[in-house]
Amino acid sequence: MSKLGCACGHTIKDQTDHLPYKGHVLPDLHLDDFFDWMASEAQSYIVALREGQTQKWLLDRGYTQDYIDLKLSDAEVLHDRIHTRFLKLKRDMYECSNCGRIHIEKNESNHFVSFIPDNQKRNAILSADRAE
Repeated sequence: MSKLGCACGHTIKDQTDHLPYKGHVLPDLHLDDFFDWMASEAQSYIVALREGQTQKWLLDRGYTQDYIDLKLSDAEVLHDRIHTRFLKLKRDMYECSNCGRIHIEKNESNHFVSFIPDNQKRNAILSADRAE
């Protein structure tokens, strides 16, 4: 999505990263499975790394030789793997900076359901400081 029209008339733009009015929702039904999968994939990669079999590990998971030839770090490989899985499960969420409406993506990409906050104002719920 690059633009989303809010009922108040404001246009919400998504054309860069690290937006203070954008977030992601991971449905609770996917949460345990996602973290179990992530731990299993990381463990599997570590075993392949110890055995010198990371190329086979990547090929077994559908990566191409072109990807292998990039010679990414182990962290980059795991990041790509985990991020790709997360993208399949998450839903986008936006807060209108004008009226505070929350727009949450439905199961279908680029279809949103909107909610008006009880206090009917922008609450900046997605612009909180990052927990490190």
